[in-house]
Amino acid sequence: MKTNGKLITLNNVTKKYGGKTIIEGVSHTFYKGESIAFYGHNGCGKSTMLKLISGLIPISFGELKYHERLRFSYVPEKFVGMEIEMIDYLRAVERMEGVDPAVTDSLIEDFFLDPMIHTRMDKLSKGSLQKVGVLQALMAPHEVILLDEPLSGQDAESQKVFIDKMKELRECGITILMSCHEKKLIEALSDRVYTIENGKLAAIDASGEAEYSIYVKKNSMLTVRHDMRSNGGRYELTAEEAALKATVLGLYEDGWEVVGIEKHA
Repeated sequence: MKTNGKLITLNNVTKKYGGKTIIEGVSHTFYKGESIAFYGHNGCGKSTMLKLISGLIPISFGELKYHERLRFSYVPEKFVGMEIEMIDYLRAVERMEGVDPAVTDSLIEDFFLDPMIHTRMDKLSKGSLQKVGVLQALMAPHEVILLDEPLSGQDAESQKVFIDKMKELRECGITILMSCHEKKLIEALSDRVYTIENGKLAAIDASGEAEYSIYVKKNSMLTVRHDMRSNGGRYELTAEEAALKATVLGLYEDGWEVVGIEKHA
């Protein structure tokens, strides 16, 4: 990993929501050209950390310092569908960013979106909408790219394209900060991996952890999580060993009935 100096510094940063502390007293410096993953179970604070770093949400206490003028490209966990055709939205982004239309057209092809360019965005599937979110960030990537569960809902071919595109950006010195739980994404892109424990940032090695499938009974009264996959009469989701207990407890708290846990071979 080659870095080029300080980029963003957190000094004793705390974030509270409604009296609950999510991030507590974190001091850390991120460097230009780093690729960092925030890893862990849902609700630990990964997405909050991304939004704090970028200024999308205000800190409650402490100091956030940018060492140079920065622009951020952001891929949210859930990209909002609008009542306009996909191509109209992308052309609008194109004009705002001064992007050559050929760049957009090439990305549309790369992510297999050609057949649906005239589909209204609020009519797209979750996976296709997520691809649009990725594509709009790749059209004109800025100094820092923020990725919040970027592979959510994407098919295997698109995931490979995405990882290859991120590797290209990484080689160009763009700083990548991502919230994710997919080991393959961490192994492909990350220089360092952190989790958030009791509001604190902690460096970890996620490469050697055992992985588990958790099965829950389908329940039409509950909101399906983004990381759940349909599996017959059940939903399946994946968790690393370090996050297994917290994930299962979180499922019970949300009202899901856990019907099985299986360790991957």
